[in-house]
Amino acid sequence: MDVVEAIRKRRAVRNYTDRPIPDETLDHLLKLALRAPTGSGAQAWSLLVVRDPERRAKVAEFVIAGGARYFREMRPWKDGVSEEEKAEWGRETAEKLLPSYRNVPAWVFGLVVPRDNYPASMRAGGHEDDVISVAFAMENLFLVARAEGIGSVPTTAFQRFEKDTLREILSLPPEVDPVILTPLGYPESFPEGRAPAMAKTFRTWKTLVHDETWGNTRA
Repeated sequence: MDVVEAIRKRRAVRNYTDRPIPDETLDHLLKLALRAPTGSGAQAWSLLVVRDPERRAKVAEFVIAGGARYFREMRPWKDGVSEEEKAEWGRETAEKLLPSYRNVPAWVFGLVVPRDNYPASMRAGGHEDDVISVAFAMENLFLVARAEGIGSVPTTAFQRFEKDTLREILSLPPEVDPVILTPLGYPESFPEGRAPAMAKTFRTWKTLVHDETWGNTRA
């Protein structure tokens, strides 16, 4: 699969089998992920791979619980719905959408690792550069994974709720920031098209490209 096809066919995968990823395949993905651009050449990043069964189980439960809270918070609720009802709906939704996360053979965390390579006058924006660089690396990972028939889904919200718990699971020092994570595994099947809810609101590329000045879109 060439890069154009991988871009077009990459989808958020949430249904995984427990088929293991061969070591050489995983190494291939990781090496190409880290060929991404990196701000000021700092390589202020690392990829943390979790494959140990016990730790994978902890990560899966952590992410599913984070998903429950995310779904609860993102849904617009009518007046009169109790917090208990909201929480129960969130848990049920997470268990409906994400149970196969417990099968995932590998998890990859994109970490910001400060290198202190910015002078004081630029340090405020340096963290943003480092986060963007991690995003470049993860996008490489998503695309090469798709080319190899392996599913992924970028996740940036679930881990925000209990980041200290995640730090404990991964033995992360306080200065290392897990800004994004993804399951990696072979899916039952790759999704095609867009989910109905997204299809209703998805913006076409021509509405998002502005020529010369803001507001002059291709649409």
